Amino acid sequence: MISKILLSSLLILTLSEAKDSFSSERLLGIEVGYAGLETQDSIGLSQSTKSVEFGFRIGAQNKDWRTTIIGNMSNSDGHKIQKGMISFDKFVWQSLYKKDDIMFKPYLNGHIGYLKHSTDNISEKGLLYGGGAGLVWNVLDEVDFDLGYRYSFTDLSKLDSLSTVSLGVNYIY
Repeated sequence: MISKILLSSLLILTLSEAKDSFSSERLLGIEVGYAGLETQDSIGLSQSTKSVEFGFRIGAQNKDWRTTIIGNMSNSDGHKIQKGMISFDKFVWQSLYKKDDIMFKPYLNGHIGYLKHSTDNISEKGLLYGGGAGLVWNVLDEVDFDLGYRYSFTDLSKLDSLSTVSLGVNYIY
């Protein structure tokens, strides 16, 4: 319960700050990813499961930072995962090479969120946190592609960690 209150407070604070700090560009996007799950079976042995996940993102950005709220779902081999998280991306640099108005922006990120993991016989809810890196390609003023990697830890007893490679398309308005 305390983690839900903490996460809700963090979300409200971030959104109120994002309104003032990121008034230049907002984004709405979709993403597809390939996820690896590290789980434990009923006797405590580690197992790896792979799955495809789909999701959406909404956020705001400026030339240095991007804050994004992300929702993802996956269902594979009896493991159903639902994630909601907030991600803070720091653009490391913008490419000096511009050809046909395409710009590359690598980033590092940190994220925190909430997740629900269900299998045939258990259902757990808990905290999700971690970091990652990626590359954004601005192909048009209104569209960018985002290739990223996220590694996440959980506080669940049956799900230790998740690693996701994702490709996203964002509409910037």
